Amino acid sequence: MPEENPVFRALTDLITATDPNADAGAAAQKLLEGKKRAWDVFEMAAEDISAQSGISPQSAQAIDLVDELCRYAGVERLGDSPKLDSAKALGAYFGALLLGRRVEYCYLACMDARHRLIRCVLLGRGTLDSSPVHLRDIAQAALRCGAVYAALAHNHPGGALVPSAQDVELTRRARQALSLIDVSLTEHVIVARSGSVGIIEGGYV
Repeated sequence: MPEENPVFRALTDLITATDPNADAGAAAQKLLEGKKRAWDVFEMAAEDISAQSGISPQSAQAIDLVDELCRYAGVERLGDSPKLDSAKALGAYFGALLLGRRVEYCYLACMDARHRLIRCVLLGRGTLDSSPVHLRDIAQAALRCGAVYAALAHNHPGGALVPSAQDVELTRRARQALSLIDVSLTEHVIVARSGSVGIIEGGYV
């Protein structure tokens, strides 16, 4: 029964609170139809949520903001200056930061000599399968932050947890460029629905 599904109940409550005129139960059921994971609903764009369920644009926008709130909460839980000294630690941090993103985002984590995060810089965002990143921007971000170590990360919205040839080449070139300014690239993490993988730890470069 849908009523026994906690996600169904949460969606119903959210729709009821934001669109009192809607049939919240029917709308929630429509949104969950054909979904393999509950999170698939929260990865939908607001306009798609509204079209599929018939709820108001304002209510759809509220549902669309759930993943944004979860991102903030997930990153905040790790602390202001988390220690990112392994592919696992980087995967946890960027897994939270990139949760539910529908297009590719690429970040550079700038770290101090103890691998503590100084600042995380957004380098670019793009389409479902690419985001523009320039070596100049990577080097400038590391210099501005006074980084000793740095790590790249981007998501694969399509779900593939395997680095592409372009991912590997960017890792090689970024490591070379950063070495010229005495910054060590420790990892390039790919985040997907099923988890994360480190290109350097995985032996791809």
